[in-house]
Amino acid sequence: MKFAVAVTIHSIGVSTVPHLGSSRASSHGRSARAMTCAAAVLVVLLLPLVSVPAVAAPAEEGAVVRVVDGDTIVASVGVTQERVRFLNIDTPEVGTCMAAQATAHTRRALPSGQVIALRYDRELRDPYDRLLALVKPDGGEWLSVSLAERGLGFPLSIAPNGTYYGRVASAAAKAKRAGVGMFSPRRSCTPVSRVRRADAMVSQAQSMPVRSRAQYDSANRKLNQAVALITAASAARYGIKSGFFTTYTKTLRAPALRRVKSVRASKTRQWNIIRNQSGGNSGDNSGGSSTNSGGSWWPPGVPHSYTGPRCYRPGGVIWYPC
Repeated sequence: MKFAVAVTIHSIGVSTVPHLGSSRASSHGRSARAMTCAAAVLVVLLLPLVSVPAVAAPAEEGAVVRVVDGDTIVASVGVTQERVRFLNIDTPEVGTCMAAQATAHTRRALPSGQVIALRYDRELRDPYDRLLALVKPDGGEWLSVSLAERGLGFPLSIAPNGTYYGRVASAAAKAKRAGVGMFSPRRSCTPVSRVRRADAMVSQAQSMPVRSRAQYDSANRKLNQAVALITAASAARYGIKSGFFTTYTKTLRAPALRRVKSVRASKTRQWNIIRNQSGGNSGDNSGGSSTNSGGSWWPPGVPHSYTGPRCYRPGGVIWYPC
């Protein structure tokens, strides 16, 4: 105690600290002791303002009872059986894309009876009373990291447990660059695959002619199908709360949605031209070679008997003789 107070007092500028056991009654001694007491009180008042970094609890051993899903197991820890939720990782909800693969990976790594190491962070339990821990098999790798490396899980940081987040995020970034797991364009259910298919639908709608109401409606249906696919690529559709994964899906979806909006506006402009040219009576027109009054574009001043080559403007509606 004497040493701690002496060091603290020295750090705040009191250069002379008398020995606390001195019996001298001089005024100098009383003054020094008063200074010592005042400084000690100041130290006590300042202690709550000092930020002390938390030290992660040491690892302890357990044994796997069973795997619940990709990021949750039941394990024997000490004398109790615990439901253990892996720290800093979020895998797809059961029944969604790649959830079965994530669960299968965890089962392979943690068969029943497997001895495991558990490492904790600041908060030991979540609102569901699950034990929060990094988990790895004896001689193996931490499951939070191995799931992220394979694109089967995504970094999740819930305060105050962020000690190991960086390691998991680094593994996920590596999986994203490699295009594996949920980052793979070759699996039809992944966000990137869904957005690419949606983009192809937008291209189809863009090339569709709009010479009648039926054609206009058909182009819009194609665009609506694209929007449905883009919506299905959101993080919420996979039951994933990871900010890393949410940002990734938003980055994919935003330009695709902007393109849908642009093509839809273009088709609407084309349809409005047709309607104006036909006097608003083109709803049943099939888009053939009828006159303007019948609902199809015909260039002004060009005889309706013209059968020569046509050069179309973008959108496939407006044309003039080549």
